[in-house]
Amino acid sequence: MRKILLGTTAVVSAVVGAAVMAPQASAQEAPTVRLGGFFRAYYGYVNQTSQQSQSTTGQLNNGSSSGLPTNVGSGTQNVPPDGVNNARIGKNDISTDAGIDVIVNGKLANGLTYGAQISLNSSGIEGRQVLGGRSSAGKTTVQVDEMYAFIAHPRFGQVRFGDEDGVMGGLMNSGWVQGFGTGGVHGSWESFVTRQAGGRTTTAPGGLGDNSKIIYMTPQWAGFDFGVSYAPNANIGEDVGCPNNANSGYCDRAYAFTGARNFGIYAAGPEQAARRNEWQVAARWRGNVGGVGIAGTVGYIGAGAARDMTTMGQQARVFNNMNIWQAGVQASYAGFTVGANYTYGDYNFFWGNTLRGDRPAEQLVVGGQYVVGPVTVGANFVTGLFEGGTRGTLTENSTGTAFIPGTNAFPANVNTSTNAATMRRWGLGAGANYRLAPGMDLIAEYVYYSVREQGRDLDPNRQGIQSRAFSNVFLTGVRLAF
Repeated sequence: MRKILLGTTAVVSAVVGAAVMAPQASAQEAPTVRLGGFFRAYYGYVNQTSQQSQSTTGQLNNGSSSGLPTNVGSGTQNVPPDGVNNARIGKNDISTDAGIDVIVNGKLANGLTYGAQISLNSSGIEGRQVLGGRSSAGKTTVQVDEMYAFIAHPRFGQVRFGDEDGVMGGLMNSGWVQGFGTGGVHGSWESFVTRQAGGRTTTAPGGLGDNSKIIYMTPQWAGFDFGVSYAPNANIGEDVGCPNNANSGYCDRAYAFTGARNFGIYAAGPEQAARRNEWQVAARWRGNVGGVGIAGTVGYIGAGAARDMTTMGQQARVFNNMNIWQAGVQASYAGFTVGANYTYGDYNFFWGNTLRGDRPAEQLVVGGQYVVGPVTVGANFVTGLFEGGTRGTLTENSTGTAFIPGTNAFPANVNTSTNAATMRRWGLGAGANYRLAPGMDLIAEYVYYSVREQGRDLDPNRQGIQSRAFSNVFLTGVRLAF
């Protein structure tokens, strides 16, 4: 990793140096500013399990009916807790969303380009929770999605600095076919379902997050290009999130904090996750073979995690480091595109750190689409095995010692995983869009998504243990890009 850091620093310095050493180069184009963005409005019909779950202590391993595993903080819980006056929520809804991009571009006579982009999203917050978390802001609150500056040169590559996807978090991935409808199984259907039973598929490139990072991507040589990105933690924006010396998980640089074991996966509130020192490395080839356009990417994602200070005087290592490998390939010919992507390693769904003793995860995504004139049709499928929520929680020994002093190891009598569990998640999406006018598409799409885990009650309002939960969503509407 040290070699990667030194190599990346040298290349970044070269690109930045090219900009600094050329002050006498007159501006070929003064910086220009333009606005872009999107608006979309969809109607959705939803049929899913566990739409009225209440907080029923003891139903799940973590003592709640949220459907979330034990290393996820702030799981949604509905009231009343006694199971009285339950009522199913409605199945029809309309979802609207909009975003504005401020795009700045400039160019020097020596070929160096520079600029910045700021993206604002009107639905950056998912909603209000009964038990707090996000109760201070409505779900149409405008938030910054991405904001970064860049410097690029045809011979040296491009550097981006700010809140942006990483090279394996959306910039250089291959095999994700989702140019139809709203994206199929990784599309807008997630805006219509509740989080009960964890019915989401954000273990996709964009779900890794736009945490503040520095990114370098090379030019293309003989079809190959490479990239690397580094983020110190999972947070975004200015300041450090530490308004006083009582550090929490909201503090960017907190090496350890109380309750860290609950934030291996992002909490319901934003910018709280245990992930630290995140590296992404990617190698990609793009070219044309016999008239077939081909793209392939292999890459790695690694990250550490903050330690837990729940036990007085201890800094316990409760999480595995993230060690994730991914490979994807796609091919296009005569309007057809097919692709597949496989991911394996130490991570949990929603790109979370796993607790020590948890099983590694694997996920396969396949998809295809066809474009003919103004019409695009397609389908995609995702299946994955992840650590579930029925495994035993991390415990400490009778003396309260969380780990052997001076080491990162737990004593023999500390139970780190009494019941490693397997969660199976799979989904299928199919959809189409019709280009009605430049920038305006009419959309129709159907998605089915299922979560299965033996011994875990994913629908606690029904008698017995419901170890399977599902979501069916049909949506239709309009999308405008400008």
